[in-house]
Amino acid sequence: MNRILLLGGSGILGSEVLRKLNLEDEDYIAPLSSELDVRNKASLQRYANDFKPNWIINCTAWTNVDSAEDSFESALGLNETAVRNIAEVAKQINCRVIHVSTDYVFDGSSPEPYDESAQVKPLNKYGESKLRGEGELLKIMPEGAYIIRTSWLYGKSGKNFVKTIAAKAVRNESAQVVDDQIGSPTSARDLARAIIAITDSPPKPGIYNFSNKGICSWFELACTIYRGVGADPKLVEAIDSSSLGLKAKRPKYSLLNKDKWESTGLSEISEWKISLESILPEILTEIQQSEPRCL
Repeated sequence: MNRILLLGGSGILGSEVLRKLNLEDEDYIAPLSSELDVRNKASLQRYANDFKPNWIINCTAWTNVDSAEDSFESALGLNETAVRNIAEVAKQINCRVIHVSTDYVFDGSSPEPYDESAQVKPLNKYGESKLRGEGELLKIMPEGAYIIRTSWLYGKSGKNFVKTIAAKAVRNESAQVVDDQIGSPTSARDLARAIIAITDSPPKPGIYNFSNKGICSWFELACTIYRGVGADPKLVEAIDSSSLGLKAKRPKYSLLNKDKWESTGLSEISEWKISLESILPEILTEIQQSEPRCL
């Protein structure tokens, strides 16, 4: 039976992993960030020595893309230093690691979906920090590490694009959304299912891409959300990324090739519209509970 140490269990992805662990009655612990700072190796070592997990699932991360430009050392603390700590502790106790990375390790210049062996060249500090974390993990424990690169992650918990746009939609507010960034959304619930599948039947260690099937722009995603909640998609205005004046550059094209994941046969990958439709009612309920007057 697996013994799983879940890190970052309160975030967008971590909360769905936690939900899945409970549904399957797994043996796990999921310390809060106030209880365990993954940047503190000694603290992480104590938890690992006491619980003796055979898997560590790392869902912690610095995810504020723009603030990473000015707070790079802070971003590195969670995206590189913490990952190095996890890898070193896991190696000491002979434990395997699942770590989540990002499509932002690519520059978006490819004419085809990125596979796991594609050249990495981040455009921003966030992507650089995530890439450096990948490097630490693979360097320290190449035979026990699973890195999952994902894109446009959303779920019912935490702050994310789908929740933000859905809240605007139910209030019949207008939204300006970029139409020149192309990729695929990823349901945190689907990704959590994939992560647990790895612990149940581990494939060959290494890097795996995982996002929902299909392709869209952020603008197309927003319009689909508006339709899904019964709002007028004409309230969504398409704009160019350059008009936002954001500090961090984003890849224009970051679609991930999922052939390697599908070859494992561990879990099916749903089309992004289907996954969005299935969880959108729960997202709306979450919005209603936090903003009761908006519905």
